Amino acid sequence: MSETPETHESVEAKKSRGSIQIVKKALGFFWSNWLVLGFGLACVLGYFFPHVAARGGVIRSEYSILYGGIALIFFINGMQLSPEKLKEHATNWRLHIVVQGISLVLIPVIQLIIVRIVIAAGGVSSGTVDASILVGMVVVSCIPTTIASNVVMTRNAGGDEAAAIIEVVIGNVVGSFLAPWLIYGFLPSGGGFESLRPAKADTLGPMYANVMQQLGLSVLVPLVVGQTLRWTVPKQVAWTLKTFYLAQFCSVLLMLVAWSTFSGAFQTGALTALPKASVIFNVFLNIAEYILFTAVCYWIASPPELLARLVNGYIADSRLGSRLPKIVKRAVTIKKMPKELVVAVCFCGAAKTTSVGIPLAAAMWSQLDNFTISSIQVPVLLYTVEQVFVAQFFTISFKWWLHRGKKGTSDVESNIHIHREQRRTADGQDNVQRNRSNEVEAPAELIDANALGEKRV
Repeated sequence: MSETPETHESVEAKKSRGSIQIVKKALGFFWSNWLVLGFGLACVLGYFFPHVAARGGVIRSEYSILYGGIALIFFINGMQLSPEKLKEHATNWRLHIVVQGISLVLIPVIQLIIVRIVIAAGGVSSGTVDASILVGMVVVSCIPTTIASNVVMTRNAGGDEAAAIIEVVIGNVVGSFLAPWLIYGFLPSGGGFESLRPAKADTLGPMYANVMQQLGLSVLVPLVVGQTLRWTVPKQVAWTLKTFYLAQFCSVLLMLVAWSTFSGAFQTGALTALPKASVIFNVFLNIAEYILFTAVCYWIASPPELLARLVNGYIADSRLGSRLPKIVKRAVTIKKMPKELVVAVCFCGAAKTTSVGIPLAAAMWSQLDNFTISSIQVPVLLYTVEQVFVAQFFTISFKWWLHRGKKGTSDVESNIHIHREQRRTADGQDNVQRNRSNEVEAPAELIDANALGEKRV
């Protein structure tokens, strides 16, 4: 049986439509995840042209991006955010304890355990892992959360960006002062680490001044200006945000920050000079650690109900807990946070910043040669670069998680609404039937009354 021309044309048309649909879906996926491609482009540009966006390079990224770009991100966030939301999270003590406790206490302890395991397994003595890499890993674990990327990622995922901004400010103020002392306390000693001991704490003054200056000029001042504009001219601010797509522009600025970070990583030359085994070990360990730290953040911010009841029985709901002030009891009570806050905790708790890590390593090991300082900075650069890539995939996952929760809630609400409408309809039908029966019964009563009157007459 031979195919007719019409049949052949319909088969070709179906194939063509199927190909078009596949192309549309592929383009839609790339468009919705264009930031991942942007980070890939930033990595390529940083590799081939590191002298352009590295510190001291052609565009002077230490000013144009690390001050100008980050300041624009927080200026736009200041225009977007409700002042009431910022005020609400500023007094959310449980949020502060969870995020800063994970970032500055729990992660350094986990990292110390991992470093001790590597040393005990002979990683340093065999020469497989360079001692400077392990020192750099300790530095990474002790520095505060990053300034820009976690805020943008939180917003892109649909989380509570006001909470992320508050934690950025608190983390970088508190963490900048705590980080050196945490590093002094957690650094391993003995063996190949004696030559990598940091300098005394009196060399850290310029680093503190630099961090506070950047935090003030690139975060606090732009945020206050954006909030002031939102208060004074709200309609014009709303029009500007919508017309110029400023929320999406924040993601472009984040790509510039990533470009500067990649360029700095490749410009030092430490990535190629260090033993390949050390670099590969650090690359894969960073990915595993970031996923682990994010899982820890999620588990603490959204604990299982059985575990929450068990812990609260020994702390918040115990005899001692009943004597605590209300604000303290509320802060130590273990319970699930709202999903939007969970997203903010995950992005802020697991992230680390080069803005503190790089100058801190340079200040604490200023007595060593440049190559050793660069080697200690390599884990900081690699972790902050890799966290941006991995966090983008977490953005997609969290967005789906939040959407699924909202969809489930809306489905329940719609089912309740449908059930109520059905009940109202049924009640209305019952009322109609009652009215009809009353209309039928009324004439019968009138007939009986007339008949009784005739008999009396």
